[in-house]
Amino acid sequence: MKFYVASGVPNAEKVNLAAAALTAAGHERTYDWTTHGDVSKTTPERKREVAAMESRGVAEADLVVLLLPGRFGTHTELGIALATSTNKRVLLWSETSAPFDGTEGFCVFYHHPAVERVVCPFDELLERLKAI
Repeated sequence: MKFYVASGVPNAEKVNLAAAALTAAGHERTYDWTTHGDVSKTTPERKREVAAMESRGVAEADLVVLLLPGRFGTHTELGIALATSTNKRVLLWSETSAPFDGTEGFCVFYHHPAVERVVCPFDELLERLKAI
């Protein structure tokens, strides 16, 4: 199975841990955005290139894991995952239920029928990912 892990740049370490758990389970990463990190200060050409690579990575994935908190890019990746979701599994993780119950921001797409919301400590998420 191919996977993509999305989150904000400050969560890059967690993204790589989640990807390592899935890779250890025999799955293939479609794109690793953590290798370039924040591209906000790069050229317009580089921004276009990264946007295309990240979009393709999400679209090609069978499983998209989104780690909250995220920012604009993470939410865009959620939208791409939902728009290309013919049998795509979308896991949305948070350590607390706050993003889902509206006490810390709100996004209606967190409640889309194709989204599996996961609330647990990060170590527990890693164990779940290893079992996929």
